[in-house]
Order: sequence, then C-alpha cells, then structure tokens
Amino acid sequence: MTLVEVEAEVRPRPWRPWRSPWVWGALLLLIALPWYLSGVGLDLLPYLLTLVGGWTFGFSFVNLTLRMPQRRGLVLHVVVAVLAAAVVATVIFGHVIPQAGLPDWSRALLVLLQMAAIPAIGWIWLALIGRVTSAVQRPRVEKTVPGFGREKDGSIVRFPAVRMPIRDLRIAVVVLVVVLGGSAVALLIAFDAFVLGPKMTVILLGTVIGLPAYYGLMAYYHRRTIEASVWFAPGRMRVVADAERFEVDFADIRMLRWRTDSEEARVEVCTDAVDVSLIAGLARVPKGAAAALPGLPRHVRRSLELAGLSAETGRAKGMTTWTPREP
Repeated sequence: MTLVEVEAEVRPRPWRPWRSPWVWGALLLLIALPWYLSGVGLDLLPYLLTLVGGWTFGFSFVNLTLRMPQRRGLVLHVVVAVLAAAVVATVIFGHVIPQAGLPDWSRALLVLLQMAAIPAIGWIWLALIGRVTSAVQRPRVEKTVPGFGREKDGSIVRFPAVRMPIRDLRIAVVVLVVVLGGSAVALLIAFDAFVLGPKMTVILLGTVIGLPAYYGLMAYYHRRTIEASVWFAPGRMRVVADAERFEVDFADIRMLRWRTDSEEARVEVCTDAVDVSLIAGLARVPKGAAAALPGLPRHVRRSLELAGLSAETGRAKGMTTWTPREP
C-alpha cells in the first residue's frame, strides 16, 4: 500500500456544531443580547458572557490561521489584526458610526458587538505578537520534534507531557476568564471605579489581569511535566506516564487520538479499562526542542487499520482520531 493510498483512507471528521468554538461564542453573545436590548448590558452576567463570547471568536480565528499553510495563515493573521485595530480606533473610540438615528435594538446590538470585539481583538494581537516573536528569534534554530525509534519488536517515542484530559485545559481557561474577570468587575462596581469607561476597562483588565493569569496557568502546567512514552507493536501498544504503565491491545481501543502540534498536541487512549491523556503541547521542554509529537509511522497506521480501526482527520491541524470501524 502506498502513502497516497494510506492517506486516502483517512476520512475527514464530520462537523459537529456542539464542538465548534464559533458556535459556542455565538451562543454566549445570543444569551447576552436580551440584557443589551433592555439597556443593562453592562451588568455583571451579560458583561462576562460578552467577554467570554468575544474571546472565543478570537481564539477560533487564531486556531484557523494556525491550521492553514504557515505563510498564508500568517498573512491572514496580520491583515485581520491590522484591520481589527483600525476598527477599534475608529469605530469604538472614534464613534464614526452615528447612533442617534439608529433604532434602539440596533444600538444595543452595536454595543454588544463592540464589547465582544475587544477581547477577540486582544487575543488576536496577543497570538500575533507570539508568532512574530518566534519568527524573529536569533539565531534561527529549527526546533526538534521527538521522533520514533526502534525498541525490541516495536517503535517508541519518548516525550515530556502533562497528564490531564484536554477538556480540563479548556475549562481552566474559561474559568480563568470568568472568575478573574468577574471578580475584577465586581470590585470595580463595588468601589464605583469605572473611571475610564467600560471599554477601556476591558482592555486594562485583559492586560493587567488576564495576560499574567494566562501565563501563570501555563507555568503551572509546565511544573506538572512528566516523562512519557508511547510504544507501538503489531496489535498492541504501551503507554508510560511517569511511574504508571498501561498495556493496550488495539482490538480493545474505543478511541485513540493523536495530535502533533499546538498547545493541544497530545495522545489520548480510551478503552473499557484505560483512559489516559498526555498533552505534549503544555510540557516544559529542553531548549531547542518543540512541545509537539511526531506523526504516526506508516506501519503503525497500517497495524491500527488491520486491527479494525479507522481514522478521521479532525478540523484541528495535525489531529487524527482512530475509532473501531463500523460493521
């Protein structure tokens, strides 16, 4: 079987709306809309819904550019970031769109979109700064990705990882936004401290509280880094997470997910007896190494197929999910 034939057997994963950050962002803004229509959109609950919903759109856009070819994704990222900054400067702060002649519902919708745009644009710019910083680092050194090697009668890859379900990471980020944002806003309300206006307050909260909290969360995960390895042989695999060891037969796998890049690079293995998730993208790695995983070798993919598993490529770049083939 040729490589082209193997890739042709990997079918795209169907779109599931409930797993799309775009859908969740739109839902959060839709939930917040009645408060804005009632003129109380800056109350605590709709305020937080707008913050998280706007951030979700920015997060989704950044991930979209990372899934594209590198140069094309970077160009799109730069163009949108610059245009978005122009929108903030002219529309939000310059008030170039007259609101006096607009109906009440249009003004409420405009305010909602303005408030949601601030965390979205902030995240887009934060990610862009990170990409540009990585691109101009000197000297230019290509980071090394862990590779598979031979061990006994199988192939093994060793890598640093954080053992945790990926949903815990996503929940932690959302909780961080909601709890810290809500606490800060509650204090501002209690002390009547909105001296700079709600829009500038959002920006300052994101800069002074949000960014340090996010990097603090990443530092916490770095401290939880362990040594891990995954070994594949015909019909079976072994996962080692620090002192724990899991032996799995391919025939028992209910789900095997392998993602090669981004902060969510990981391996997840789920059977009736085993449920383990190792996130390589969050781990602390040596200088010159990439927090990533290599792609599965062709003979491993073939062995999984022979065991009755089929592959689906996720919308996220570099992610493949193996599940039992339907009869």
